[in-house]
Amino acid sequence: MKKLLIILTLFFGCTYAASAQGFLDKIDRALNKVENTSNKVDNASNKAGRIGGKLGGLLGKKGDKDAAGELVVLIEGVNLAELKTISTGLESNKKVSDVKMKYKASGSTLNVQFKGDAEQLFEALKKTSPLITDETVQAIEEEGIAIKIEK
Repeated sequence: MKKLLIILTLFFGCTYAASAQGFLDKIDRALNKVENTSNKVDNASNKAGRIGGKLGGLLGKKGDKDAAGELVVLIEGVNLAELKTISTGLESNKKVSDVKMKYKASGSTLNVQFKGDAEQLFEALKKTSPLITDETVQAIEEEGIAIKIEK
């Protein structure tokens, strides 16, 4: 009798273990389907981005290279009137889309939306004011320009 109970217990135990394993396999397959779908969506998104970039190039849109980026110009040693002159001179430049001016006696800033790099902006600044020369520049970096004018 004991043998029969042990055999039945083992039989039913194995049956339930097999059904539990089947249930875990179903969960695993469902997760794999979700992962595959996610990968397909990512691939489609990447492909759409590439196609959009190609179409943008065909239709005449410029890339990030020609997009207006913000450059900061730090200027020391100018009064408000001179800063306004420099600001309005920059606004008349074709490559400048916006200029925001902040004046302080210790040092002023111009936030310039410019289509080009800092070197090109410095050349435009030299054309707008005789105060700005190669000797007055302190730094020209990717983010902006530092100028110190001594009178």
